[in-house]
Amino acid sequence: MGSNYAVLHDDISTSRVPNGGADHDRMNYGSEPGSNSSIVAEGDKKRSYRRLLTGEPSPTKARWLRLHKYLYLPRLLTPQERRKAFFLALIFVSFGLVFAGRLYIRFTIPVPAVGGTYREGLLKLPRTVNPVYAFTNDTDRDIAKLVFSRLVTYDGGGNPILDLAENYDVSPDGKIYTVALKKNAFWHDGKKVTADDVIFTVKTIQNPTYKSPLIANWQGVQVEKVDEYTIRFTLRAPYSPFLENLTVGILPKHLWEGVQPEQAVLHELNIKPVGSGPYRFDRFVQERDGSITEYRLSRNPDYYRDGPYINKIVFAFYASFETLIADWRKGKIDGFNPLSKNIEEELNTNKFALFTAETPRVFGIFFNPQKSEVLADKSVRTAIARAIPRDSITNYVLGRASPRRSPFPLYYGSTGTTSRDTLTFDIEAAASALSRAGFKDEDGDGILEKKETKREGKKTVEKVTPISLTLTTSDWPDLLRAAEVIQQNLGAVGIDVSIEGKPISDLESSIIRPRNFQILLFGQAYGYEPDPFIFWHSSQTKDPGLNIVGFNDKTADKILEEIRTMPNRDEREKRLTTLEDRLNQELLMLPLFAEHYLYVLPKSVQGASIKFISLPSDRLCPDGGIGRRARFRAVWE
Repeated sequence: MGSNYAVLHDDISTSRVPNGGADHDRMNYGSEPGSNSSIVAEGDKKRSYRRLLTGEPSPTKARWLRLHKYLYLPRLLTPQERRKAFFLALIFVSFGLVFAGRLYIRFTIPVPAVGGTYREGLLKLPRTVNPVYAFTNDTDRDIAKLVFSRLVTYDGGGNPILDLAENYDVSPDGKIYTVALKKNAFWHDGKKVTADDVIFTVKTIQNPTYKSPLIANWQGVQVEKVDEYTIRFTLRAPYSPFLENLTVGILPKHLWEGVQPEQAVLHELNIKPVGSGPYRFDRFVQERDGSITEYRLSRNPDYYRDGPYINKIVFAFYASFETLIADWRKGKIDGFNPLSKNIEEELNTNKFALFTAETPRVFGIFFNPQKSEVLADKSVRTAIARAIPRDSITNYVLGRASPRRSPFPLYYGSTGTTSRDTLTFDIEAAASALSRAGFKDEDGDGILEKKETKREGKKTVEKVTPISLTLTTSDWPDLLRAAEVIQQNLGAVGIDVSIEGKPISDLESSIIRPRNFQILLFGQAYGYEPDPFIFWHSSQTKDPGLNIVGFNDKTADKILEEIRTMPNRDEREKRLTTLEDRLNQELLMLPLFAEHYLYVLPKSVQGASIKFISLPSDRLCPDGGIGRRARFRAVWE
């Protein structure tokens, strides 16, 4: 052959050079047999690099170059040029990343990612996970909220939204509600939800044999089937809060119609429920003694609405708040209910998020004259009210609460000012009131007594009655601290108070339902459209009614009945003011504070949007509650 070739790193390429060159000390040029070698000068070498990088034809023959030959570009640059090139490349890459990020944000949206397990600790054991009975047990309500559907529900802002109902219509006179059902709702066992299920649920509540605590809300309501998916409710008179009646969970008729009313409360379906809600019953874990330690729910894949997004929800049950918190600190549970103020202070805000929601739940002191002769004297109740520092309890003990001077939630129309409640904190006035009532410290032990002389047959007997009372509340730490403040202040005026803190389950079964207390520190939970009938009407003094202090006033009864029929909110507020005056005259309840509901979740669980809840179970609503929360992922629009 009549030409020679130069090879730069055998794996790159070859470039033809003129004949007659000689070997260079840094480059090895081979020649074909019989040809002459040539020497390439330094300038020729650089030109050869450029040809390799730019694709410029060589003097003899051009060749296409592979992409990685651009690695030789830095050899052509001075150190200063290399630095400039590096910074220019860095700027270019940075702008590219920013631009790509903006495109990602502009053309994608965050959506909840399905998956994961949420574990929550509770203090009450489940008893009857049945919407017909679940009104008085927080845990039953929690589980029923997730398992059962309702015609109407409320979102995280306290606004009514449609659930099983496709739509509803109210007659001009406010007496007839017509509800059309969604046609794609199924029970967890695969059967369709129909108008028959709704009618069966309402008639079950109305049947006194079932002893549902909701029976008062449905008295006088006629329910009838219009067609397979339409129901008509007819009221005897307009009832302003009736829409909230439609939030009751619906039972499956095909499973419950064969159960006798007397046996219903003990039926297995109360603990292994079948509903049509966003979660279905999975299983529960029991100890050897039969007590339930865990209750597991799984996501309903056939739910007729969007969500839920968390695959499993596990409720773990504890005998006391201390054991619950111990497991939370160990990471065995993700959240708990309720949240105590002292625990709030130890939250690691990098790992947990604290949520606060306003509630229509009013806490106060309830006096039971039937269980204490001393409390039957209104002057003693008045003195106790004067000796309790309500503002201090709210601000320094509880922190996240609003002081209340009315037994009704603020938004329900009462002013909440001292214009209706004139009993301000005054220790001296409290002591004077007790003295005028005939109470003195006869034996110098710091406790007031009252001496009375009574005739028993032919004898005259002197009776000494000390002011010694028991204050009962739940073992929730915040309420126990409030009880201690009350105990100290009443002790300062000579009233001996012992505190009895009970688990919530015991408080309900052994204290509230049988009215077995002298003084009770607890709360009344109102609804989104509060109706005080169940708490103060004389027909509700026996269980399952919640008039726990035995308030009996014909004028108040009439007002309570009128409030239920008034569609105009302003008119209801006027009547409510009169009712508040009647309650203040008897002083069987001393309002203390309106609760702010607090709960904690790990930050890995996102999507919470609850500002107002009526009951603690509302934190679990699919429209903003725990059932809606999940990690987020992005999808292209």
